[in-house]
Amino acid sequence: MTGLLAAGFGLGVAALALKVADGSHPALDTTLSTTTGCLFLLAGAVAHVRRPANPIGVLIALVGVALFLEDLQFTDDPVLYTIAVPLRAASSPVIAHLVLAFPHGRLRSRWERLLVASSYLVVLALGVLGLLFSDDPRDLLAISADHNGRGVADRVLGLAAAVISAGVVLVLLYRWLTGRLPQRRLLSPVITIALLGALTSAAGTALGDGQPLSGPLLQIYRVSFCLWPLAFLVGVLRARVGNAEMIRLLLERDGTGLAALVQDDEVWKDSRSIDALNAAAGLVLDNQRLTAELEQRLAEVRASRARLVAAGDDERRRLERDLHDGAQQRLVSVVLLLRLADRRADLPPDVRTLLKSTVDELQTAITELRELARGIRPAILTEAGLSAAVRSLADRIPMRVTLSAGPVPRLDGAVEATAYYVTSEALTNTLKHARTDHVDVRLAVDGGQLRVEVTDQGVGGASADQGSGLAGLRDRVQALGGELSVDSGSGGTTVCAVIPLRT
Repeated sequence: MTGLLAAGFGLGVAALALKVADGSHPALDTTLSTTTGCLFLLAGAVAHVRRPANPIGVLIALVGVALFLEDLQFTDDPVLYTIAVPLRAASSPVIAHLVLAFPHGRLRSRWERLLVASSYLVVLALGVLGLLFSDDPRDLLAISADHNGRGVADRVLGLAAAVISAGVVLVLLYRWLTGRLPQRRLLSPVITIALLGALTSAAGTALGDGQPLSGPLLQIYRVSFCLWPLAFLVGVLRARVGNAEMIRLLLERDGTGLAALVQDDEVWKDSRSIDALNAAAGLVLDNQRLTAELEQRLAEVRASRARLVAAGDDERRRLERDLHDGAQQRLVSVVLLLRLADRRADLPPDVRTLLKSTVDELQTAITELRELARGIRPAILTEAGLSAAVRSLADRIPMRVTLSAGPVPRLDGAVEATAYYVTSEALTNTLKHARTDHVDVRLAVDGGQLRVEVTDQGVGGASADQGSGLAGLRDRVQALGGELSVDSGSGGTTVCAVIPLRT
């Protein structure tokens, strides 16, 4: 790069001296052309320092060298003139090469390589053709002084330059329209100035030299072309991942967006972007790992809670059997023995009265024990299912209960037991606190879920906060992967449990 810059600035000094000595160029045009070439050289140097592994800096500097080579045609030295004339449009193919390779420095497709190679060949061939048909005494290769041949070569060369310029603009537009956000951000300065220059140049040329607006339009073109190397440099300096793009990547848990963005290799040619990529990739992987660990632990907690619920139900069934087969049967046996004793004729009246009172107390104890066993886990729930158990529960409640139950099949034992206890607790709370004589109960299976709703029109005030019976039931419902909600206000209370069906 150092040798290229030295050659470029040397050519720039020589071109400036030749233009000044020629005397046919306005000072503004000379200043703008010299400034443009120097800016391309400086922009190329900065781009090379910024991204030494990317050849884009060399291409930007080569445009400056080509611009100064074009001005060597104003020399009086025949040898230098003969060399310079074929290069009088050298910047056109180099600019086409730069645009097609921007910003990663390489031609990515066969068609791009073909277009660039054709540009170099056409411009060089037309330059040599113009050199052959010349009456200039400085031309050492002239074989004919045919002005028509030279004019045709110049017109074709101008047409080729226009076609190349149009192709450059179209390629820029296509890349901007089809590119993702980082690529658009890189191309925006370049394409803005390219469009401005192309439009003003085309308009000035179309108007002709005699029109008042032709001169100002062509000057706008020259000024915009002078600013073009800065646009390329801005694109190089902005070639990194923006904050918004990084946030989007980090929000994508699977990292596919990150992988897709990496394929835009023009974004990753500077060290800061590579560091940002490494950091983003590390954060994405850490996020995936932590998310997987959290999901695994949540699954273990849910499974553990489900096992606790199942163990509790098993223990309830064991207690029910023990009460039914143990204490309840023993009390029934005692009642039978006391009745046999009561049938003896020789018992005093006061003893007979005592026996009768004892039998009545034992009957009351048996009834209470039977209700206790039913509360632990009613036998009808095991035998007939949820709908029958809730209907039996509603019949025993001393208030009007409207039961709406759709087709509810036999479900998993834990699901049925949980739904039953939610209904029982809600009805008990309504009976104790709601100050109403009517409650609605709804059971429905919909979309793989069991929905239980208990609604009253009472005074409200119910809560599932810590310490209430509903709080324990909410934990039980959540252990099965469901949700329990309590909506209670002055217009009444609705307790709703949604429990996924288990297979």
